[in-house]
Amino acid sequence: MTYEPVPFDLKLAREAFGTAAELHGAATRRAADRLTDADYDHLAAHDADYVAALTDGRVQDGIAADDAFHRVILDAADDPDLIVSVELLLPRLRRMDLWLFARKAFAHGESSHPAIITALRTGNAELAATLVEASFTTAGEELAAAVERSEHR
Repeated sequence: MTYEPVPFDLKLAREAFGTAAELHGAATRRAADRLTDADYDHLAAHDADYVAALTDGRVQDGIAADDAFHRVILDAADDPDLIVSVELLLPRLRRMDLWLFARKAFAHGESSHPAIITALRTGNAELAATLVEASFTTAGEELAAAVERSEHR
């Protein structure tokens, strides 16, 4: 028996990305004092992969690199409830990520990852969490705005 995912209402983008923002923000706050030098190396490497993938138009690779970046923080948070909650939300986000990351590949905007890494390295967990939350809520707002524009055509 093949599992067919339930169609996702794109109008719920704000809600889905808002929830992701809360979960990843909480993970960032929790992980801030637990990140090791190796974790910082992984964060930087995943960001470099992310930037390279989007620069080259490799959207799926960009999504994978972004996931890997945030997974370093989730793993350092060492909170099984946060990890399970994020994993439960991922199927919803995946349906929207392709659109968002394709836009990023063509827009060539800056990665928010370096500012997050800097905030974490300097011990400013709250700023790092705020930056993580903003990246998710901005994504949700962009997608929701695009859906609303398409409805008014």
